[in-house]
Amino acid sequence: MSPSVSDINSHLVSKTKPVSAENVPNQQYTYSALPNLKRAIEKAGADFRSDVSTVPTENMMQAILEASVGDDIYDEFGDVSVNSLQNKLIELTGKEAALWALSGTMGNQICFRTHLVQPPHTVLLDHRAHVYCWESGALPALSQASVAPVIPSNGVHLTLSDVKKNMVSGGNLHFPPTRAVSLENSLSGTILPLKDAKEISAFVRSFPVPEGQMPVAMHLDGARLFDGITGEGVDAKEYCACFDSISICLAKGLGAPMGSIILGSRAFIERAKWFRKMFGGGTRQNPNISLSIQPGMMAAAAQVALTTSIPQLPRVHALTKSTASKLSAFGYKFQLPVQTNMIIVDLEASNNIPPAAFKGGKALESEEIKGGYFHTKEWGTGSITKKGVNRRI
Repeated sequence: MSPSVSDINSHLVSKTKPVSAENVPNQQYTYSALPNLKRAIEKAGADFRSDVSTVPTENMMQAILEASVGDDIYDEFGDVSVNSLQNKLIELTGKEAALWALSGTMGNQICFRTHLVQPPHTVLLDHRAHVYCWESGALPALSQASVAPVIPSNGVHLTLSDVKKNMVSGGNLHFPPTRAVSLENSLSGTILPLKDAKEISAFVRSFPVPEGQMPVAMHLDGARLFDGITGEGVDAKEYCACFDSISICLAKGLGAPMGSIILGSRAFIERAKWFRKMFGGGTRQNPNISLSIQPGMMAAAAQVALTTSIPQLPRVHALTKSTASKLSAFGYKFQLPVQTNMIIVDLEASNNIPPAAFKGGKALESEEIKGGYFHTKEWGTGSITKKGVNRRI
């Protein structure tokens, strides 16, 4: 006769040595990374290619060592540090629920896959949007979605007029209907104002859809949301109320080592959990590694980033604008207005540019700045980052 489940469990328990302080190897972790960390911070202080060029602070490293090491998949209530981070973002944004994701790209794509139930469907967005230009064609690959890239009529950000002109109702079989509108704040350092977000949201949410279908979804790629709302001086909850889903990156200008949080209704997040798992985003503590990089550690560092980096944003924006003013005096022209933490240089229109300017990340010795190409040969870019901000420029 085959053994019962209870017999198997009893056998396993009898043969397994309980884990206790007596039979765990005497192992102490020594925080010896400080010299390397200080060198990395100094190096990042002169690297303005992007606000992803950040380094964890000492407080973040300490938080990693003190973080919970739970399992965000198997544990019934998730990991303690991850839950704490998610609750913090719920509090800041006013949304009902939140979900940890490994990256900004993963966060965005989970949101779209959750919204977009079945093709045909189209996502309307800015032609420079990260979800369109910088995520390896994930929208059509993962959500079978067509994309309607729109060039802003004002040259800076989408407006209600831009959205109205490009929405597709679904009455013509040749064109897949618009099922989601994706906005981004900030985008290339520019702000999508609250007024425009409200106008677009009101129009999109009232856009007629066939009976039985969900309303057209409003998604916000808020990778740099805190830069956007700080630069405009508006309330996070009021801004986030315009959207059904939001993805906030914690690893760019805020300086956390990795990770993003997606936010929405409870029902939305419950469905999103399936796609996070499908896309390989489920994370857990690995018992075979003495100190694995796991979600609680990254979440703990991200909490420090929220607490310490957001208050620095006004200073960062002021430094960025001061830098832009000095670059302008050297003859540089800008493709976009400098509103937050980025400077987008129009190299074709600029005068008296040094030969090494913005070339492959080489130092621009005369002004002590590093830069890199942005998308096309005509553009240069630099970001004033939160970690290692200095006044050498």
